[in-house]
Amino acid sequence: MTVTLDDIIVKKSGQMEANIGSETLMMSVDLGRYYSVSEVGQAIWQEIDRPIRVSSIVDVLMRSYDVERTACEEETLRFLNDLMDQHLIDRVDDTGAKV
Repeated sequence: MTVTLDDIIVKKSGQMEANIGSETLMMSVDLGRYYSVSEVGQAIWQEIDRPIRVSSIVDVLMRSYDVERTACEEETLRFLNDLMDQHLIDRVDDTGAKV
């Protein structure tokens, strides 16, 4: 199931992460793989410390970057779906319970 703008997501608990210069390095504990992000990816990663609706992440990015909303939505969804594939985020409901 793919992530949509209406979904609420959060970092998967127990993930390992470290800031290294201008990048953030994360490790998928489930898959045993490392994943690195910079700039916009870091901004998104910081927003998902707590459960947040994907459309709200787009709103935050729109205030910070000069980008068209459609492009921002598409790129954000692509990135979040990649994080979901890497087992780095969870989809949750309004109460924060895993879906």
